[in-house]
Amino acid sequence: MNPGKPNNGGPAILITVDVEDYFQVENLRTVYPLESWDSCDLRVDSCVHKLLDLFEMFHVQATFFVLGWIAERCHGLIREIKALGHEVASHGYMHKLCFEQSRASLHEDLYRSKSLLEDITREPVYGYRAPSFSISENLIESLGELGFTYDSSYNSFAMNRRYGHANGFFHKSEENFLVAKNGIVELPVSNLEAGRFVVPWSGGGYFRFWPLPLFEAGVARIIHNDRRYIFYCHPWEIDPAQPRVDGIGFLNRFRHYVNLGKTLDRMGHFFSRFEDCSFVSCGTYLQRSKTLAT
Repeated sequence: MNPGKPNNGGPAILITVDVEDYFQVENLRTVYPLESWDSCDLRVDSCVHKLLDLFEMFHVQATFFVLGWIAERCHGLIREIKALGHEVASHGYMHKLCFEQSRASLHEDLYRSKSLLEDITREPVYGYRAPSFSISENLIESLGELGFTYDSSYNSFAMNRRYGHANGFFHKSEENFLVAKNGIVELPVSNLEAGRFVVPWSGGGYFRFWPLPLFEAGVARIIHNDRRYIFYCHPWEIDPAQPRVDGIGFLNRFRHYVNLGKTLDRMGHFFSRFEDCSFVSCGTYLQRSKTLAT
C-alpha cells in the first residue's frame, strides 16, 4: 500500500491521472471516432504500470480518474491501482464533453461509470473529472444526485473552447474550498495568475511544453500562494511509440505529440524537486483538510 507521505498541514501536491488511451483524445477525434475504438490497439495497461512504478519509487499516492470504457476492458488494472493504495475516481464512460450532452445523457454516462467502477473495486467512488474539463451546471447537479462528493473539472484557463466555465456554481467555504449549493467540493487544477491573465500550468501538454526549470518555478509559486498544487497527466503522454496519425492539423499534432519521450523522466525530476511536499490523492487531501480544520 502507498498511502502517501504524512502531511502535518504542509504543502500538498495532488497528482491526478486521466486514464484514457491515445485514440480517445479530443485532438484525435476526427481520426478515431467513437465507433472505431473497439478496433484500436489498447496501450493503456503498460503505460499505467510505468506510472505505478514511478509513483511507488517516489511514494506518490495519486487519484486515477478512470474512463468507464477502459475500466470495462481492464478490470485487473483497476483493481491493481486500488490495491496499491491509489484512489479510483470517475472520468465518465465515453469521454464526451459534458456541455454537449443532454441532462439525461450526461446523467446516464455518470451513473454507468460510477456503478462499473464500484463493482470492480467493491468500494464507493466519490470523485469525478470531466473529459477536457468540460464542467457544466448539469454536471454539478447530477454529481450531487449520484452520490459523488467532489469534482476536479474546473480549469480557469479560458482560451481553450473545450474547457467549461464555473459561472457562479461555487462559493468559498471557511476552509477556503470551492463548494456548490448541493455540497459538491470543487478541486480546480492549478494555473498561474498574472494580473488579469491566467497561464495554464496544471500539467498535460503544458508540462511537456514548458522548459522544466521554468515549469517547476511556476509550481513553486503556486504552492507558495495556495499551499497546494493539482497536477494532471494521461497514460498516453508517456508512450512515444503510440501510432502517429496525420490529418489533424499542425496545432493538434504538436499538442498531442510534443516531448512524449521525455515525460516520464520529467515527472521523476518533478517529484524529486518537490520531495518536501506531500503527494496525496484528492480524497486523502480532502479528508486530511477536514481533520486539520477541526
